[in-house]
Amino acid sequence: MKNVVIAQSGGPTAVINNSIRGAVDVLKASGKVSRLYGARMGIIGVLQEELLDITEQSAGQIALLERTPSAGVFGSCRYKIKVEEDLNRVVAVFAKHDVGYFFYCGGNDSMDTADKINNLAKEKGLDLVCAGIAKTIDNDVGGGLQPDGTFAICDHNPGYGSTVRSLAVNILEANQENKASYTSDPVLVIGVMGRKIGFITAGARLADPGREMPLALVLPEAFGKTSSEENLEYITRKVNEKLEAFGRCIVVVSEGANLGDLDILRDSFGHEQFSGSGKTAEGVLTNYFNGLDRKDSQGRAKGRLKVRGVARSERPGTKQRREIGTVSEVDLFEAYQVGAKAARIALEGEGGFMATIIRAPGAKYQVAFDKVLLKTVANAERKFPAEWITEDRIDVTEDFVKWALPLLGGPLPVFANFKEVFAPNLCGKYVPFAYRT
Repeated sequence: MKNVVIAQSGGPTAVINNSIRGAVDVLKASGKVSRLYGARMGIIGVLQEELLDITEQSAGQIALLERTPSAGVFGSCRYKIKVEEDLNRVVAVFAKHDVGYFFYCGGNDSMDTADKINNLAKEKGLDLVCAGIAKTIDNDVGGGLQPDGTFAICDHNPGYGSTVRSLAVNILEANQENKASYTSDPVLVIGVMGRKIGFITAGARLADPGREMPLALVLPEAFGKTSSEENLEYITRKVNEKLEAFGRCIVVVSEGANLGDLDILRDSFGHEQFSGSGKTAEGVLTNYFNGLDRKDSQGRAKGRLKVRGVARSERPGTKQRREIGTVSEVDLFEAYQVGAKAARIALEGEGGFMATIIRAPGAKYQVAFDKVLLKTVANAERKFPAEWITEDRIDVTEDFVKWALPLLGGPLPVFANFKEVFAPNLCGKYVPFAYRT
């Protein structure tokens, strides 16, 4: 019997370990494999021959993977194999350790790495089955939107549902805070992850499907064809419309929105690492609202908001992709099944595939687990559909809401909402002294 190596790559998710658990459970139960190894820090662990023996772990520890967030157990990486020497080293390590199955859990770049290893193993005559396990909070692995309202190749990616659930809960809480403090800080700008893909930003709408909140969404795809100066002016105008109607506004902005030079860093794949950039999109937008670009010599700024007070910003940061307290039970279940499906594909001797999620069209949420060639998804990148962006460019349509709501995995928290019934006004109208102009 052959041995197994499982590795993780890219940014982690709250449910990534449950995919590993799904694969491990199926592999152990099959009786067709010998030892299972987890590569320490992704493909780097293979290159450096650091293989954690999963077989030696207790059943209790394996079970705990279900509710263990992020990738700290095995480690992850953003290492791009660029030279033949690295590929040859991977194949040599696999040959020495009698590895017959390799599973890579990650996004489109990870599938490219798995595809390269799969192809080289064939060239070298190594008996190796390579399989991909889809994972990414960005939801960018898969094909485009189809006429039936589902996505081709892989409808959605494990990790996305939990991230948007975490965001939706944050928006509900932020709305309560914004209602409490809007006389001093009427605008709250929340930055979210996703690079230049707007699926996570769009998920903020799931906190308010009834569209009762003063919510504005800034997706990269909605502002990619206009200049950063035009975008800042337009967004400010739309936010001021919200302020005129509600007196306050919550703005959710993607870290990759075109709002000017953010002094970005890039990883080995060439992807922007916005979390480590010199500036943030939410910071740039907040500063523009507050007029910091037109401060006078005494430090007083002429803000661009139509109401008193200033805009504030927050960045939940990597908490968005690791939070187990708000995990989507649907996401958790599907992550396990994707890992299990990848294991079954491999055990059948089919190499060069990634396990996928296929959604059945229609109002009832139903999915099946299938496969796609690694080369089909390697380096591919799905964008947020233009037809799901509203005409005013600062929101998403009902079609997105219908598609995404099942991924939340259950109802969101419900907060108190008092009727606005006040005592009669007996003393006449009064304008607070500081508010008089």
